[in-house]
Amino acid sequence: MIKLARLLSSFFALGHGLVLLVVLIALCIVMRKASNSTQENIISGALSSVYYPAQWVLSSVNEIRSVAKENELLKKENARLQMENNNAREGLQELSRLQELVHFDNKWDYPIVTARVVGQNPGRFLTTLIVNRGTKQGIQVDMPVFTVRGLVGRVSRISENHSRIQLLLDPNLKLSVLEKKSRMVGFLEGANGHHISAMIPANIGVRVGDTLLTSGLGGIFPKGIGIGTISSIRTGDVEVICHMEVTPFQEFYRLEEVFIMQKEPDWVVRELLTDD
Repeated sequence: MIKLARLLSSFFALGHGLVLLVVLIALCIVMRKASNSTQENIISGALSSVYYPAQWVLSSVNEIRSVAKENELLKKENARLQMENNNAREGLQELSRLQELVHFDNKWDYPIVTARVVGQNPGRFLTTLIVNRGTKQGIQVDMPVFTVRGLVGRVSRISENHSRIQLLLDPNLKLSVLEKKSRMVGFLEGANGHHISAMIPANIGVRVGDTLLTSGLGGIFPKGIGIGTISSIRTGDVEVICHMEVTPFQEFYRLEEVFIMQKEPDWVVRELLTDD
């Protein structure tokens, strides 16, 4: 009886030990797995904290490049459209000018050649232009040059396909003028690059705003081409001559096309006028 009790006591003691051992082993396994899982979570979190910002930066860079490329394409397209718009406007302006030339009422019995301005003198004041018509197109020295606005000047020099035009603004251009209302004749006496000066007999009732025309005297210019309007009047010391500032009808700095009148100079008249 006593031996049986000791045997059972030993068994239970051994059983508790085994149970404890099994429990300890199970706990170790669970803790190891938990530890591994925690380490994996830590590593995964660390990688995520680096990967996702890097991915965002790369994505942002690609997006910026895409936007920059699109912006560059838009700039090129805008430049192309602006060029087309400018060309269209230029075409419309040229068409308007050509329509003026086509519908110009040529009241003189002389052929007219249309010429394009291709150059002008470099300098403080504009005094000469170069046009793309010459002897090959029947142009001669001293032929009158004008537009629908009024007188431009005269042909002063020619080559086969080009001509030089002496403008009204050139102080060396001498020209007889006619005051439109009074029909009094005077002459140009010089220019300052923007305005031209003229002299006409005093006491004929000339006023600011009156119009000067070509007189037809001198053998070069036909009668009746507009020159400009009187902008100021100054009477001379003896009150016989009026000195006038004249604003030309022509906008010389904006000339692009001109008329050349194929009127041969009247050399007989010129020689008689210059004969001493």
